[in-house]
Amino acid sequence: MSLVYRSIVTVPQDHDVIATTSAVLSEWLSKRGTAGARVDFTRSGAYELSKRSRAMVLRHENRDEDITFLRLTTESDKPDGVWRTTVTAVHDPQRLDHRYIWIDMTVDPRPGISGSERLDIAPPDAVRMLLDEVPGFDGGHPLPAVPHIVRGKDDRAVQELLDSINDPARRLAIVISGTPEDMTVAGWCETMGSVLARSTGMCAGYILDAAAHEAVGRILPRGFDVPPGGVRTFLPRVDLNDPSDSLRHPRMSAQTLDTARDGDRVRAWVSLALARSVRDNALEFPLPPALHDIDALLNEEEIDAFIHDAEDDPTVPSRPSPVAASSDQQANEFIDMLRARLADKSHEANRLSAEAKRLGTRLTEQIKENERLTAELTELTEESDADREALHAARHEIAWLRRRLREEGLYRLAGEAAPPDPRRRPPHKVEDLLERITDGSNFPHLYFTIEDRDTVRELTGSRKENLWVARAWEALLALDDYARFKLEHPTSGLNFHGYLREPPDGYRAIPVRRLASRESDHVRNREKLSEKRVFKVPTEVDPSGEVPMFAHIKLDTEYGICPRLYFYPHLGPQTTNRIYIGYLGRHLPVQRTN
Repeated sequence: MSLVYRSIVTVPQDHDVIATTSAVLSEWLSKRGTAGARVDFTRSGAYELSKRSRAMVLRHENRDEDITFLRLTTESDKPDGVWRTTVTAVHDPQRLDHRYIWIDMTVDPRPGISGSERLDIAPPDAVRMLLDEVPGFDGGHPLPAVPHIVRGKDDRAVQELLDSINDPARRLAIVISGTPEDMTVAGWCETMGSVLARSTGMCAGYILDAAAHEAVGRILPRGFDVPPGGVRTFLPRVDLNDPSDSLRHPRMSAQTLDTARDGDRVRAWVSLALARSVRDNALEFPLPPALHDIDALLNEEEIDAFIHDAEDDPTVPSRPSPVAASSDQQANEFIDMLRARLADKSHEANRLSAEAKRLGTRLTEQIKENERLTAELTELTEESDADREALHAARHEIAWLRRRLREEGLYRLAGEAAPPDPRRRPPHKVEDLLERITDGSNFPHLYFTIEDRDTVRELTGSRKENLWVARAWEALLALDDYARFKLEHPTSGLNFHGYLREPPDGYRAIPVRRLASRESDHVRNREKLSEKRVFKVPTEVDPSGEVPMFAHIKLDTEYGICPRLYFYPHLGPQTTNRIYIGYLGRHLPVQRTN
């Protein structure tokens, strides 16, 4: 099973976390019907909630040491897979500085569903219910279930927000939004509450009024700003003294948010994008060592409970009842001992079998992840080697040219430094990329016909956003230079694949393996799939105003979103001499995902 959600909350020692958790979880399960209402949290036990859902309660108590661990695990069979939610409450005041609640959610996807990006991941309602009832903290600061309003007239609240940003003990993200001019602070707080519903328990949300926004803006360094009417996500370990660190903390501008707003409603992709970044961060952190030990203990007790239930099976040997005395007492005692040992061995075998199954599942997941990372590392290493060779060749050429200039007596010219590169720095964020490709100044030979820009903005917030944006930018530069090459060399029959394989001098390119010149026969010959690849073009390109675009550039090879850029070259005599970009976004449906 893959871990898709995690929230770890600390609770003050003076709060009865076991009683509160029991009451909240009982209420949560009661919403599932009478079977859920019968779950008893005072002792361990297994329950059938319905034909497709089950629950198990584990309660570990040691009154001599004042220890109580409570765990509820629910398992549900859904169309996209088997979902498992585990809620654990920890009371151990002699060993831990805090009481804890942590919630994990895992899923075993159905065949054909790969990667968490294709799953509809939302926090269990129990998370919100728990955060409403317990004084939960992340590090030294509160973790509310809904966004908290910060007003500029409250200097203490502003300072607490700034302290939470810099809190070295913080594990979860902080999402801060400035209120748009056309919204009230309370209204925007309610709107952002809906937007952040998919992030509950994985971040603390804050809404700034105008005065608070101004106060925060005066203190935060340039680059770490909270855009007015936009959103800034601060991940843990913020380094305000390092300007480059600002790129690590996702920023959604007011312009981006405005395109997704309809009054007080915000389109779903914003919620998904924000949730993706905070979830990636939450899953990145392992359990603290103390909780890891508790988790291991409760996992063992779960296996024991499973085995205990299985012992009713008549095929499993069990300890015999005492037998009546007989004339051959020694023989009976020996037989009893053998039976007891056999039962012990069977019990241990079942334990080891269950543990082996669990470890086998985890090993399979780790092997798949290792294979993916190895493939990605190989690709990046090859690109790095190619870039290093190109850099070495460029340095050699520069040295040779300077030497030739000196030989010709042009000593002053040979020693001059190159002028600053007039080109703008590449974009790092999706919104920057959208702005660059729509301002008409960067790609004179490209024409963008992307109708639904939400497909592009859906890439916002991923941990790989910078990589995808960089590769999209490189691809667009290569396409623009290829169109320029064809315009300057009209008799050349070089196609884009050949151009990338051996780039002409003075023209930009990308690794040829990123190019897919066509789709598979399966995709092209099935209308349901091929129609997804029909995009708009001007009527001078095609009278119908649209053409199928099968050529595309792969911006990633990982499972999940795996973005693609689709294009249509219209180059040569009696053409517009442009390349048309029809789509940029997540991988379109193919045979495996149809």
